[in-house]
Amino acid sequence: MMRKILILILLGQLFSFETVKNLDIERFMGKWYVISAIPTFVEKGCSDAYDIYTLKEDDTIEIRYSAMNCNILKEGKVFNILQEGKIIDNINKSKWEVSFIDPWIPFYSAPYDILIIDDNNYEYVVVGSTLSFGWVLSRNKTMDQELYNDILNKLEIDFNYDKNKFKKMSHENQIIN
Repeated sequence: MMRKILILILLGQLFSFETVKNLDIERFMGKWYVISAIPTFVEKGCSDAYDIYTLKEDDTIEIRYSAMNCNILKEGKVFNILQEGKIIDNINKSKWEVSFIDPWIPFYSAPYDILIIDDNNYEYVVVGSTLSFGWVLSRNKTMDQELYNDILNKLEIDFNYDKNKFKKMSHENQIIN
C-alpha cells in the first residue's frame, strides 16, 4: 500500500498539467466553495466544504479547509485542515506546492495546479494535481448545471480526467468554527 502511495506521489510530481496563464493572485484570494471533487479519503461523505485562501506577507498562501459530515468524523462534526501553499511558478502563479500544517504531515507537499479559471470574474476555478485528484470550486454554494457540465467536459477533453469520478457536494448547512 505504501509503495502505491509513493508511486502516485512521484507520478504527480513528474507529470503535471498545463495551468492557467497570468493568475491574478490577489483576485484569487478569498472563499471558494467545493462544488465537486474526486474525493480524497478524508473528503468522502463530506458536505458544506469550502477553502479560504489568504496571501501572507512572505508570499505564501494560508489555506483553511472546512467541511461537515465527513466519513472520518461523527455526523454533524466540523473537519478543518490548515495548509500552506507556496507558489512555484513565479510567472503565471498557477502552480503551487501545498504543505499540511494542521494536521501536520511532515516531509510532504502536494502539487496544486490551477487548471481552469473564469478569467473575467474569478467566479469559478478548477484545481488538480493528478488524474486522481481534482476540485471544482465556486465563489457561490451552487453552480449553473450547464456551466458545470461544460467544465467537466473540458476536464475530460483537455486534461484526460474521468468526469464520472467527480462527486457533487451539498451545501445545506452553515459551518461555525
